[in-house]
Amino acid sequence: MSEGPVLYEASRLEVHYRTLQALDIADLRVKGRVVALVGHNGAGKSTLIKTMLGLLSPHRGAIAVSDDTGQKLVPERDMAFCPENGAVFADISVEHYVKLWCRIKQGDGKHYRKAGSRYIEMLEIAPLLAKKGRELSKGQRRRVQTALGFMGDPKLFLFDEPFDGLDVQRTIQLMEIVEAERSRRAFLISSHRMDVMERVADMVVVLRHGQVACAGSVEHVTRTLLGGEEAGTLTDAMRKHLQLDCASR
Repeated sequence: MSEGPVLYEASRLEVHYRTLQALDIADLRVKGRVVALVGHNGAGKSTLIKTMLGLLSPHRGAIAVSDDTGQKLVPERDMAFCPENGAVFADISVEHYVKLWCRIKQGDGKHYRKAGSRYIEMLEIAPLLAKKGRELSKGQRRRVQTALGFMGDPKLFLFDEPFDGLDVQRTIQLMEIVEAERSRRAFLISSHRMDVMERVADMVVVLRHGQVACAGSVEHVTRTLLGGEEAGTLTDAMRKHLQLDCASR
């Protein structure tokens, strides 16, 4: 089934960690199939993702995520999440972990050998199935979590720093997977890899100290952050943005 772009709308959204205000978004409306969420460390990227997933409750305001028919997406039903430091149970095999997940999410412990087998193959999970969770590298744990996320067939897949720690080959592989899957589902990807985001994203949201500094197409965001200059990449634009940010402190 082909899915259209996803609409993200926030109005007067505030999210706090006790007395610390992590997000203060007066207004946000952006629609895309692959949306890049970028900004400096501590800009609020992970907080925004967790708020979309319902893991954090807003102090004020709201954020809504809707499909192209206007139906609001429900995290438990319509979304998958691959966190930056995804975990796999340490003392059981990856295969047992995958089976357990498939029973919970699909009601069939063998789902990964049936409809989900394409993701086992695509992400090269088969060689990892006999290993225990504690034996996996960070990149291998992320691959397992990514495969499980796809097997849930979400309308929206949220990634938090998926390219962190990946070598060139794995980065290209994940980019190709996103490209292959974007007709089936939408993606929200938080990343510092501007070179990758420029190639895979159709829309960009730039966060700065918990606020939206700029949002729109890659071209729009690049020109805006470069002060209207036509030449330049998203990497150039973000570098200038961060330099100006540091200079203003």
